[in-house]
Amino acid sequence: MMKDALKQLFEVFHARGRQLYIVGGAVRDCLLGIPPGDIDLTTDALPEEMEAWFPHTINKGKRFGTIGVVLEGEVYEITTFRKDTAYQDGRHPVAVAFTDDVREDVIRRDFTINALIVDGQGVLYDYVGGLGDLEKGVLRCIGNPDERFQEDQLRKWRAIRLAAEKAMEIAAPTREAIHANPAIDGVSMERLRDEFDRILLAEKVTWGGYLLVRTDLMTTLLRRTIPAFTKRQRDYHLIESFEIMAYVPRDLVMRLTILAVPMTPVERLEFFSCMRYPKAIMARVIALSRHFFVKSGDMVAFKGAIADIGVADFDRLLCLQQGQAQWENNPKWMGEAAENRAAFEVIKARGDALVRADLAVKGEDIKALGYEGSAIARALDTALKWVYRHPEKNTKADLMVYLEEDKSGKAHITPDHRGFTEEI
Repeated sequence: MMKDALKQLFEVFHARGRQLYIVGGAVRDCLLGIPPGDIDLTTDALPEEMEAWFPHTINKGKRFGTIGVVLEGEVYEITTFRKDTAYQDGRHPVAVAFTDDVREDVIRRDFTINALIVDGQGVLYDYVGGLGDLEKGVLRCIGNPDERFQEDQLRKWRAIRLAAEKAMEIAAPTREAIHANPAIDGVSMERLRDEFDRILLAEKVTWGGYLLVRTDLMTTLLRRTIPAFTKRQRDYHLIESFEIMAYVPRDLVMRLTILAVPMTPVERLEFFSCMRYPKAIMARVIALSRHFFVKSGDMVAFKGAIADIGVADFDRLLCLQQGQAQWENNPKWMGEAAENRAAFEVIKARGDALVRADLAVKGEDIKALGYEGSAIARALDTALKWVYRHPEKNTKADLMVYLEEDKSGKAHITPDHRGFTEEI
């Protein structure tokens, strides 16, 4: 049902003899039975006319014909009909030309399913076969796909993202045009990252990943972000990573971690820095990747990982381990994942010490044993590792005895049990 504010918009334009249509994703999603997000509209009215008709407007890109009209607290973006002109830098038109013909506006758009328009009476207009493609679940460029992608390189990524989000096939000519020219020159890394993130969080992430790999878009991205990238990470390894993602929750940090685990530490830093990920996300993904193969058999490493990444992200780490084991259908790995989960739950329930502040002794206590300067911090770390193995010994009396023996060289240190270090 159309909102009152939207009805009001149509009434204003109709009263002034102007056309107005809902266009793009809102129409597409309604037809797919998906609640629409932002509602974009298109009109033959000029930006100056819209500014004169409404008391509250926002310049959303007036030189491109877009004005934001504020009604009942919502902003409706309305763009004047445009027709094709030459493009520059693989992203932007050299000039903007307005038109009063809605067909000219429709045929300049990217994909047929995004070119459906609806008027104020709810009548659907389809000038490029978008409805048939939507019913068949096919994503197709309007016109010549080579030209469409040369105009705007980001459309290649948008095609993969829509296919993954809407569970659609990509028409062969459209897919072949991407594969023939997977370049992403002129596209800002932030815009690429936004499309990439949406692919990772899509309902059909594995399908999206398969398309990224098979069209060589993923290789192009990795070559741009990792200077020393080679085909060492062959296509099937990348596809495996996207397959594993389907076994973990739709959580960006978790799915980025799956992608990052096969990378070297240097490659991880290069990739996430070049992709302009926020430092907080980058730090979390790198930390999760570093601890990915931790096992409860090495309690020092296990509890150290919890201390390093925190309880919430360690829970994510266990979900990642379980997801990989399920994807592998490997009983041994599934058993280890279950053991890690059980150990984690016990640690939480007991309230085991995980950081220095959890110890029953403080710096002043250790100083009284004759430790000085940096030796105090080292003693606290030694005590913490001992308590990792013997949580019941986290009492002041036990720790003071242990540290006094350690200082004199009499303390018994239990050897670490190393976890596996395999990579996906």
